[in-house]
Amino acid sequence: MVKVTSSTGDIKRGKQSLAVYQGHYGQEVRRVLSPKSGIPSKPQLRQRLRFQQALAWRASLSREARRYLDGFSFSHGLVDDYGIPLTWDKVALKIALEAPRLTISS
Repeated sequence: MVKVTSSTGDIKRGKQSLAVYQGHYGQEVRRVLSPKSGIPSKPQLRQRLRFQQALAWRASLSREARRYLDGFSFSHGLVDDYGIPLTWDKVALKIALEAPRLTISS
């Protein structure tokens, strides 16, 4: 890391070829831009595929199904972490991405 000092008080931020100028604890520093590894793991690839399939399924829902999910969310009191009711699109993603829970009674 190299501190960027200028007699005129210039402050550099952003990227310039392979250099990145950032503020670090009140001082300007220059860092070398390094490429990301970009090798996703098998579970990460499976989750990405699941998410793409969930988005495609959500986009294919009819207007009636969307209204049903809105009503279902409202009647069952489904809310997020902040207490805001979930909309139909969030409910659809939750349905598509969460593993089903089965209860077997004898």
